[in-house]
Amino acid sequence: AEMLAVRGGEIGMIFQNPSSHLDPVMRIGDQITEGIRFHQRLDARAARAAAVDILAQVGFPDPARHYDSYPHEFSGGMRQRAMIGAALSSNPRILVADEPTTALDVTIQAQILRLLMDIRARRGLSVILVTHDLGIVAQVCDRIAVMKQGRLVEVGEKRGLLAAPAHAYTRSLIASHPSLPEDMPEKTEKCQAPG
Repeated sequence: AEMLAVRGGEIGMIFQNPSSHLDPVMRIGDQITEGIRFHQRLDARAARAAAVDILAQVGFPDPARHYDSYPHEFSGGMRQRAMIGAALSSNPRILVADEPTTALDVTIQAQILRLLMDIRARRGLSVILVTHDLGIVAQVCDRIAVMKQGRLVEVGEKRGLLAAPAHAYTRSLIASHPSLPEDMPEKTEKCQAPG
């Protein structure tokens, strides 16, 4: 019970594929309301109002109308916004976003990333972004943790880590990414690291 309070209360989770994590036979608003009622202990009317507010915060036009919509009625980007709304329902201090822009077109990816950064600033919460895309990391992250085969190999401030990575694996990741700035010394050297 204690872990449930932490996992759903202090930590909100945004999954890579919202279609497999949103209940297809439950209205979007009800899914958000369920989290609000469980974690924030609000009555039904207050929880519904809070859910409509969350739908507005994550960019749903006419959120009161969309409260009664089902996941299959939305595009991939709108389903991801609904997933973000569900993650916010417990009023978490930390959002874990697992590849939140996978399978979205570039325009929608940018919108989702802006939304996450806006939520971070507005709510004063932390976002842990799990991604393989170093372009996204360079664009939105303050600190970077690099993992190889399930182990943490390097952690640091974005600017320092991208400019002068200490670990060979980090150097090879940076060298292999075509859209990172060419003025990084590691970008021009040939690195190979297994794994």
